[in-house]
Amino acid sequence: MIKERYHNYLIGFVSCIFLSFGAYSIATSSSGKTNYYEIFVIGVLALSQLVIQGIYFLHLSLQKKDRYRLIIASLIMLIIIILVTGSVWIMNNLNSHMMPSSNDMVKYNQSQDGL
Repeated sequence: MIKERYHNYLIGFVSCIFLSFGAYSIATSSSGKTNYYEIFVIGVLALSQLVIQGIYFLHLSLQKKDRYRLIIASLIMLIIIILVTGSVWIMNNLNSHMMPSSNDMVKYNQSQDGL
């Protein structure tokens, strides 16, 4: 039992290390331009690492006795998604309403004769 538990931890740890190094190598080898393929691959690696950590470290499974952990983890992920999405939406909305456009700034600067 204990040997199997450490074996599962080792599998999860090694898998997460490989996924992290894979994402790191993709991110550092990019040319500096936004490449959507690289972003997609890094996102897939991140999601697969999330699943691996959930299975091997948080012991989430579909078994009857562990189902409450899966439900709680799902609700926590939903709350995090709502918070992050709402925060980005609010910041984007504030940025578009509070900051003048570059054309407005040029017109304002041209209207200021005394400066």
